[in-house]
This record gives sequence, C-alpha cells and structure tokens, in this order.
Amino acid sequence: MISVLFATLDAGGNLPPALAVARAVVDAGGTARFLASPTQRSRIEAAGFAVQIYPSARPIDATAPGSLASVSLRQARAFADRGAGRDVIAAFRTEPTDVVVIDCLLVGALEETIAAGLPVVAHVHTLWSFFDKALDGPLGMMVRMLGVDARAALNAPAMKIITVVPDLEGDLSGHGLQHVGPMEAVGATDALPTAPRILVSLSTATAPGQRQMLQRILNALAGISAHVLVTTGPAIDPRGLRIPDGIEVRPLADHAREMPRTSLVITHGGHGTTARALAHGIPVLVLPAHPLTDQPSIAAAVARVSAGEALPRRARPAAIRAAVDRLLVDGPERATSRALGQRLRAMHPDAQVVRLLQEAAASAEPPI
Repeated sequence: MISVLFATLDAGGNLPPALAVARAVVDAGGTARFLASPTQRSRIEAAGFAVQIYPSARPIDATAPGSLASVSLRQARAFADRGAGRDVIAAFRTEPTDVVVIDCLLVGALEETIAAGLPVVAHVHTLWSFFDKALDGPLGMMVRMLGVDARAALNAPAMKIITVVPDLEGDLSGHGLQHVGPMEAVGATDALPTAPRILVSLSTATAPGQRQMLQRILNALAGISAHVLVTTGPAIDPRGLRIPDGIEVRPLADHAREMPRTSLVITHGGHGTTARALAHGIPVLVLPAHPLTDQPSIAAAVARVSAGEALPRRARPAAIRAAVDRLLVDGPERATSRALGQRLRAMHPDAQVVRLLQEAAASAEPPI
C-alpha cells in the first residue's frame, strides 16, 4: 500500500479535510505523515499521525488578529513561501514516500517540489472556480509580487484532487482535476432533529469584523423557539459578547456529533462547515466574513443551488432573523439540502481519494 507525505499550513479549515484524506490512506493499509505549522501539531498528533514542524518555512497562525490588509498579506507570504517546498524536499529525501500531497494554498511549495521532480499531488479543499478567479484578484497579485506565479504552480501537478461539494463548483474540466466529493461526507448521516436546533459556527481563522458579525447573529436569535448552540472557536474570545438568554455558547463542539440533530447551520461560508452541513442534509445560512477568501463564492453558490441563503457580512439582526425563520420551515431549501446530502454520501470520497493516490504513485517518475 502507498506511503504519503502531507504538506499543510495553518489556514483555518484546510486541516480537517487533509486529516480525513490521511485517515482514508491509513484505513486502506497505507501510511501517512505530515509537515505542518507549529500551531497544527496538537491537532495532527491527536488524529494519530506523525508530524514534523517545518524547519525553515514561514510560521503562520490563522487566529492572529489584524486588519483585512495585514491578514491578507500574512496569508500571501505563507502561500508564496518557497521555504516550505525546500522543507518538503528535504523530508522526502530523508524518508522517501510514494506520493507527496501538498495543500493547494502552498503555491511556493508546489513550485519548488515540482521543479525537484517529486511525485506531487495537489489537494484542493475548496472551490477550484474560486482559485481561478482569485488568482487575478488582490490575493493573487500579492503572491505574484512575492515572486510566485500562483496560476502556473496550481496547474503544474499532473493530478489535483478536489474534495469539495461538486454542486457548488463551476466548470471543472481539464487541468488534471479529479473531483471526489467532500471528505466531510465520510460517516455523515441524514440529520433527523426531534426539535428545532440551530448551530452557529464561524471561522476558526481570524477575519476582520467577525466578532461583530457574531454579535449581530446572537441579537437576531434572541427569543427564538429553537435550541441554539454557538461555537466561538479559537478566533473569537466569547468574553464580552452579549449572549441572549437560552443560547448555549461553547469554545468548541464536535460537529460530527451535533450535525445529525441540527435543523439549520449559520456559518461564515468556509467550505468545511458548509460541506459538513450539506452532507447531513442541513440547509445553511451563510454570512461571508472575509471578502478576499472563498467565502463569498461559497455563499453565492449555496443560494444559487437553493441549499440555503446568503446575506452580506454586515446584515442587520432583523434580516438575519427573517432568513432563519424562512430556513427553519420545511421549504425548498430543506428539500434541496436533504437530496444533496444523499448524493454527497453516495460519492464515497474516501475510497475515491485512495484510488487516485494509488494511481499517482503508480505513474510517478523517479525524482530528480
């Protein structure tokens, strides 16, 4: 069976799908290990995988505060960092593996490892159609200014495994794209709440204005006839939030346990939370928090396929409450989400991703 080296970085919701791919490899009899940011060590080790911290790559903490400009520049520097690629090459030469799976955000590492002839597969954990547009936008411009042609780097691997909800995508033809479906569908079941339950989950990474957005959501849900669970994650300090009576607030919650009894998910539009909700057949209300990420694209796609609704990040409590009231009833969005969940679970992305990695290993050329 195959051995796989995963290269990731702390960018918020990108780690869980990588861990799920690694779990699928191990469950199929293979081996998996990680190169990662320091802030990711505990989560990777808790999942049962060996992890080495990048010796020379630029460290990044997705929860560190900052303005929109400073957060975006910090992300761009981490994405373009060729040091991550040099660390991957050194780790591969110390302990060769059949395949190197590199997070698609690490465009500098993709450039370095492809040039070194490593057997590289890119892991695309959010909309490819978003990347196609974003490369011509502000974030892509910043990466180019740092000396990396992100478009060329993303297109370079012969295989790109896309673990996203296909219904949210645009055209996926060409460029070695292999769409297996969201890893969040593995183990998901149809949500069957016995009473109205709302899960509010925003980003685990910092987004300017996200705390204020959460407060508006809390204000909107005051007095609602539903159980409300709010998870603040590491990026929002719950101290100082005005929490209405009857709303439960926790730093963290196991979404795999909460989703099967949830009626509605309110989220920032990160692919991971959105995909997990849809895999359980739950409609979503999306308020994209970070305008330069995939969140606005996911919000628009959710509304387009009628799996929920999208509101601006500065939506007022009255507009949020009206959308929540609409989505809690058995309307078209709930029917669409339930049918979508059934299709996503039937894709069996864990089996597909292992098959593709085996194909990549079998076709790999000896490294330079």
